[in-house]
Amino acid sequence: MQEQISARILNLRHWLKENQLDALIIPHENEYLGEYLPAHDERLQWATGFTGSAGVAIITRDNASIFVDGRYTVQVTKQVPDALFEYHHLIEEPYLDWIKNNLPEGGIVAFDPRLHSATWLAASRVNYSADFQLCALENNPIDQLWHDRPEPEYAPLWLMPSEVTGIDSLSKRHLIAEHFSQSGLDSAILTSPESICWLLNIRGSDISCLPVVLCYAILHSDASLDLFIHQRQIIEEFAEHVGEGVRLHEPDSLINELSHLKGKQILLDNDNSNAWFEMTLTDIGANLIQKPDPCQLMKATKNQCEISGMQACHIRDGIAMAKFLSWLDSEVKLGNLHDEAILADKLQDFRFEDPTLFDLSFDTISAAGSNAAMCHYNHNNQPNPGQLSANSLYLVDSGGQYTDGTTDITRTIAIGDVTPLMKQQFTLVLKGHIALASARFPAGTTGHQLDALARQHLWQYGFDFDHGTGHGVGHCLNVHEGPQRISKAPNNIALQPGMVVSNEPGYYREGHFGIRIENLERVVRIHTDGDHDMLGFESLTRCPIDLRVIDLQLLTDSEIAWLNQYHQQVWDDISPLVDDEVFSWLEQATQQIEKAS
Repeated sequence: MQEQISARILNLRHWLKENQLDALIIPHENEYLGEYLPAHDERLQWATGFTGSAGVAIITRDNASIFVDGRYTVQVTKQVPDALFEYHHLIEEPYLDWIKNNLPEGGIVAFDPRLHSATWLAASRVNYSADFQLCALENNPIDQLWHDRPEPEYAPLWLMPSEVTGIDSLSKRHLIAEHFSQSGLDSAILTSPESICWLLNIRGSDISCLPVVLCYAILHSDASLDLFIHQRQIIEEFAEHVGEGVRLHEPDSLINELSHLKGKQILLDNDNSNAWFEMTLTDIGANLIQKPDPCQLMKATKNQCEISGMQACHIRDGIAMAKFLSWLDSEVKLGNLHDEAILADKLQDFRFEDPTLFDLSFDTISAAGSNAAMCHYNHNNQPNPGQLSANSLYLVDSGGQYTDGTTDITRTIAIGDVTPLMKQQFTLVLKGHIALASARFPAGTTGHQLDALARQHLWQYGFDFDHGTGHGVGHCLNVHEGPQRISKAPNNIALQPGMVVSNEPGYYREGHFGIRIENLERVVRIHTDGDHDMLGFESLTRCPIDLRVIDLQLLTDSEIAWLNQYHQQVWDDISPLVDDEVFSWLEQATQQIEKAS
């Protein structure tokens, strides 16, 4: 593999010299700026071998560097050859600073404007124009050099009925377009496939684990919509399903339709649309108004039908998890210490026993022992999957895409006896999880104001984790959904009833073990006897938390009460739906606990 990557880097350097350029930026993005990419858009992987979901490489005429965030600092060293690349932390060492410090003043840096947001481009020009020149490319050199590039797949879309979505497409379009006149808008450019699929109540399979159709749309103030999609993906019932006012176009007609927006007031989300749109619309003469994607907040705030679907699919997902964890415990007792691939496949098999599951919501993280210290580890990217070992921890982070919702759960499991240190760290993580799950907060509170609740107990002992505490989750859509999140990074989006977020503190000791406990929570209103009602969380996930890894002496009475109440919910919802060995396992796994006197 190193020889292949070396040859590719040499070809890119030859291209740089031919075009009198000094560097090329290669982000892990495609034109839709989504987290997950179809195989034919994995340009960063082609150039470096890195398979993570976030990263950037810089290729210059003389050297190369790759930048990843805290989830991938270990993984990158295993996948990307250090003979070819330097490793850097994406947040602590911004790659544009690296370019500034490693290129001669006035150097020319090539970038593909379809792979960067308009906000990124504006900020880069303001902050670095005195140091180097950014050169927008019409054609990406990787697309020219990637001779065995996979062909795109365009499968037919499918329809989400109103009894599942809670509101039909035409009504959604009118609700959003009503705000256009108040803002003086003529149209909005929709560049997020998730937003478009939500708006039209459609789904697709253009990307593994993300049920979307890759498309663009223009929503107008009269609630009509121009949809740019491959016609082979349209099914016969589409027109009746979406209602009047949806006009279909092939993707290559986009530039022609944009030209009709000259002189119009156009909403464009610069944070989430690629820079090509802003550059093109500016050249056309449209009057651009920077505002968030008008679908984003409404999509994130689930209605009652969507919430009911999320609740129902989490119970069915809990059945699969109970079957898997029961089977795992029985195998370990028999001395069958399977490898990570067998474990992931077994869990997948249990999930697919449910006919409403049509895909996983992401590639399962099945991590044995020290591999779990890489918090986004993927056994499929290793020469050989890791093996369970006695007296260790096993971390499994997984989820499903169901026709009525999306799940995401992480459990850390004892394999035999675990050490006092493992118990201590697991319990500190659990205390943070409980603190966040139990939080009460006023309307207007944002996720970053709550983040410290999940870290406080780790901090007291001098520990932390280098990833966000929580992300939004879509309804039969993207498992990582904005605009809400819970993290150290400031975020001005208030948590609102109906939003679904993950609660997933963790701890990772490189070379030894990793711990994460993740439930999905929905934001709910809570009545109080005080001056104001509050908001809080209600756990959607239904799966036991491993009691064998808890140091009960570190838990307070209220934390034990929370855990007992949670396990009672799991028992009440799951036990009537499982039989025999799984029933017995679940009874033991959800037993009520108390602190020893």
